[in-house]
Amino acid sequence: MTQLVAVAGEPVYLPCDIATQDEDDAVLLVLWYREDLGTPIYSVDARERDFGVAERWSDESVFASRAYFLPERRPAELGVDRVRASDQGIYRCRVDFKQAQTRNSRVNLTVIVPPSKMVITDDKGDVKQAIVGPYIEGDTFTLKCDVSGGRPRPWVKWFRDEIEVDTPAVPLVGGGVQGVLHVGPLTRSDVRAALTCRASNHLRAHPIETTLTLDMNFPPLSVHILGSNQPLSASRRYDLLCQSSGSRPPASITWWKNGHRINNAKETLSSDGNTTTSTVSLQLTKSDAGAKLACRASNPQMPSVAALEDDWLLDIQYVPETTVRLGTNLDPKNIKEGSDVYFDCVIKAHPYVYKVEWRHNGKSLVHNIGHGIIITNQSLVLQGVGRKTAGNYTCVGFNAEGDGESKPFTLNVLYAPTCRSSQQRVHGVAKQERAHITCHVDANPADVTFRWTFNNTANSNEVSDGYVSRSGTSSTVSYTPRTEMDYGTLLCWAHNRIGKQRVPCVYHIIAAGRPDQVHNCTIVNASLTSFGVRCSEGFNGGLPQSFLLEVREIITQEIIANVSSAVPRFTAVGLEPGKTYAAAVLAYNAKGRGDPYPLRASTLRPPEKHHVHDKSLDLPRTAFQISGAMSAAVGGGGVLMVVLVLFMVAVRQKCAKRKPRSAPPPASQPASPDKLREKDDSESDDRNPDIIPSDTDHMQIDYFRHQQVSTISPPPGNRAPRGSVAGVRGSIPAYCPLRTGPPTHPQMHDTTNAPSSIPPPARFASGACTLPRGAGACGTSGAGIPLQHLRTLPRPLPAPAPAPAPRHTPRDTPL
Repeated sequence: MTQLVAVAGEPVYLPCDIATQDEDDAVLLVLWYREDLGTPIYSVDARERDFGVAERWSDESVFASRAYFLPERRPAELGVDRVRASDQGIYRCRVDFKQAQTRNSRVNLTVIVPPSKMVITDDKGDVKQAIVGPYIEGDTFTLKCDVSGGRPRPWVKWFRDEIEVDTPAVPLVGGGVQGVLHVGPLTRSDVRAALTCRASNHLRAHPIETTLTLDMNFPPLSVHILGSNQPLSASRRYDLLCQSSGSRPPASITWWKNGHRINNAKETLSSDGNTTTSTVSLQLTKSDAGAKLACRASNPQMPSVAALEDDWLLDIQYVPETTVRLGTNLDPKNIKEGSDVYFDCVIKAHPYVYKVEWRHNGKSLVHNIGHGIIITNQSLVLQGVGRKTAGNYTCVGFNAEGDGESKPFTLNVLYAPTCRSSQQRVHGVAKQERAHITCHVDANPADVTFRWTFNNTANSNEVSDGYVSRSGTSSTVSYTPRTEMDYGTLLCWAHNRIGKQRVPCVYHIIAAGRPDQVHNCTIVNASLTSFGVRCSEGFNGGLPQSFLLEVREIITQEIIANVSSAVPRFTAVGLEPGKTYAAAVLAYNAKGRGDPYPLRASTLRPPEKHHVHDKSLDLPRTAFQISGAMSAAVGGGGVLMVVLVLFMVAVRQKCAKRKPRSAPPPASQPASPDKLREKDDSESDDRNPDIIPSDTDHMQIDYFRHQQVSTISPPPGNRAPRGSVAGVRGSIPAYCPLRTGPPTHPQMHDTTNAPSSIPPPARFASGACTLPRGAGACGTSGAGIPLQHLRTLPRPLPAPAPAPAPRHTPRDTPL
């Protein structure tokens, strides 16, 4: 008897020997029986045909179509597919031969049936199929694996990560078996452990198994604010990061500031799921200094476990906050000119400032004791403040965060009125013409009152308020000269609550006339088709003047260019190259034209053309050699020429010294204005050698002789001048009135050497001048009113031992 073991569901092959010993013998019939059945279950009939095409039959209640005979094998086999548990038994094979005796063989078939069902339950009786848990660290639990079915009885084993674990087995009713697994206490290393229950009953049988994955929850292991404990800058936006790791599932991170939650955080998770990063965007201010910023990480699946926290005490740095504070003993509304002022700079900064700077109207101040600026630490002292000191003062603090400038503190300096600069000091007015003379002053406060006086040769009178109007810090007087005695000097005083104006504004009223001739004219920027002219302007005749340049042909006197300008600066264009023109510059105003200043100006010549090279010039020439005698002659001639030139220069200077001059005036009587003007003109010509000489000297002399120049005349007698200025101390010289005609007392002047049409100079103790024509300065300056304020001259002192003269009675002014 042959023993066969088959696993249910697999094929099995039952052996049956059908071999013959005689070649003439043959198999006629093969029958298969199962001992528990009396009839065949499978047959192969070859009694009426060849064995290769024998008829085959299978019992439908046993094998049916699952059985098939394999005669080619040795021995022949009856194959059965998908063997069943019911196929187990003893099978007999009967073989009938044509000649030989019938042969029988027996096979004992044992069918192994694997287990059919496996159920795993936990401590609570819940069936687990893929995941068990979640558990936390330190937990213990038990799993039971129940296996049913199978023949013979199966065995049950537990495996952890494919490592067998000792498993006690308990038989169950019905042929089943139970395997028990005890797990714990758990650690972090147990997470995701694979727990497998495996059951089988034969080595050839495929075991059944179920694998469970151990799931665990962990609280966060750590939480950190990245880059903490560093100073932050106020008003800047920062993205702060907080990381937490070790939590399962991933931790939830929240931000808190002084116990108040910040809700605009964003979370990201690492690829392994172990690290959570939270980002919060904050713009902190100075008020956040010292605040507690906290980052908390917790496991939402473990509410009973306290959250981990990392905190940060904020260190906020900010730009200095500065404030300018005036000294405690000073009244900002009553700071007068000349007083001392000091400021303090109050600073709040973190980190503290390393430098403090003071600024006045946006410009930095430098410590300068000589200019009254004293800077010490955070204080500024201004000594003897004036109107230029007034303005906006700020202090700037510098630290690592930047520079902070305070709000401006406006320093208002109060001062008495002073005469404003850049005013028209000389007014040319015709007789019976109404003039409006405006006096402008600078004052703080601007609430000022004005007083006017008129000073002429005879007297000094107060101007009636009916002729005066006021607008802010300006006052205008209406003035109409009717006679020659109405030309003189107007004096303007102003005062406010700070004080009176110490130096008055002085305005000279003269007879309006034509402007003076320009002087110091030069040719500049000459080109092929243009040239420029620059001149110095003369006196404007008391009226606004303009200037004119005329360019003419020298022969035909045809006007080529005519250029006018508000200043004596001209450019003539559109001229012919390499040509000389006659030019004249003159000034003009409402009273007419002044004398022209003649010039000659030339344009540049065009460049010469290059000629074609003549090859005939390349012929060889005879070498020219200078002999020694010829060299000596040439050298001697040069020396002789130099000696001759030096001799002529010496003779010219000697002749100039012998040239007769007019007798100089006495020490107490300076030169006349005409001679002073001629001297200035000659000096101007010497200083300007580029000016083309012309025959205009006689024109200038005639022009000056016909001018009605106002001169200063003193009142007769040895008494003190009556035209003293009210409010001016006796140490200040009196103001000189102006006149337009000849002096009323010719016996006071020496006119023997002067033309009768030119007013003779007056005698002064400290110098002499004429106004407004003439060059410049008046006498020597003493303790008096500065010329830059008054633009007038000291009153002349009376001539020594004058003859008594009748006293002029004051008369009303034309105001």
